Amino acid sequence: MAKIELPTTLDALRAMPFADRATLWAKYSPHPFKRQMRALWYYIQCDRFKLRIEPKFLTKIKKYKDNPTECVTHAYNNRYYIRPGTVITRTFRGIEHCVTANDNGTFCYNGGTYRTLSGIAKEISGIKFRVQSSLD
Repeated sequence: MAKIELPTTLDALRAMPFADRATLWAKYSPHPFKRQMRALWYYIQCDRFKLRIEPKFLTKIKKYKDNPTECVTHAYNNRYYIRPGTVITRTFRGIEHCVTANDNGTFCYNGGTYRTLSGIAKEISGIKFRVQSSLD
């Protein structure tokens, strides 16, 4: 098989013979080429700049492609399993801090609303902590 140079512009790709475009497409996709110029141009640009989508992101894209709003719902899901109204009290450097779990999955601390307990820990200590749950 002869080596085909990657085109430098979209117009150069369009000017290529169909057989050469199909050969390039075969390099990137197992499916037959049916004049997918934009997708082919995207693959060529990713190849040129050595860009790759990590497999874990491809898995998520495939999982949520039919229902993207479900992805957003899961992204902001509360993973702590704390019932609304629960008050968490801890002492840090001699000061007692109280956090209340809200019913929408957020947390209230010192008059502010936070999406995660990690955000509150950062606010209190000034550094980022990883919150370990008992379920991990």
